[in-house]
Amino acid sequence: MRMLMMTALCSAELLCGAGHPSQEADRQPVVIHVYDLAGVSSHSLNQATEEAARILTTAGVEAVWQPGPADASEAHECDLHSSHGSLSRRPNSRAYIVLRLVRDFPDRSLPGALGYSLPDASFGVQATVFYNRVEWVSETGDVSLSTMLGHAIAHEIGHVLLGTRDHSPSGIMKAVWGKADYRQAAMGLMVFTPGEREAIRKQAAHRRI
Repeated sequence: MRMLMMTALCSAELLCGAGHPSQEADRQPVVIHVYDLAGVSSHSLNQATEEAARILTTAGVEAVWQPGPADASEAHECDLHSSHGSLSRRPNSRAYIVLRLVRDFPDRSLPGALGYSLPDASFGVQATVFYNRVEWVSETGDVSLSTMLGHAIAHEIGHVLLGTRDHSPSGIMKAVWGKADYRQAAMGLMVFTPGEREAIRKQAAHRRI
């Protein structure tokens, strides 16, 4: 995402629009398997997942992070058939989400994107974030590395929870970000829209730990 100029998060793009955090008792726990294939420092990753968790709480979701080893088979499997949207496929019903962070994703692939998602994947990775691109954005934009990484993670997880690659004109699920959006992110104001929050709560209610 060439975010200073304007950016796109592919099946991964971001959002704006503040909302009130859901009451803790109303939150649905969602397990997220996290695989760091990019060598992110534990400090940065912890801060990023805390930021992503904060954003997800605005949609009534309590993120339960479960780190896994980088050599786990689950972190290297992709259900590419899900990207074709076959009507004969059953919707993904796994009780957890698989997230991975990667480095050195080819520049020619998904140019400008900070990641991509496979919401309907029946196995393997469902959300991928390009860490080297997040680093670039944090160096050229108005937002810290951990904050930007947290937003990219929340955006991709949002695609999975919503069950779609579609984007919104504002909020965390916005496709193209400019400087004003980065400033909003730094202030903690990039969250899910009211419609997205309602849809996510309904979807999360079907997931079980």
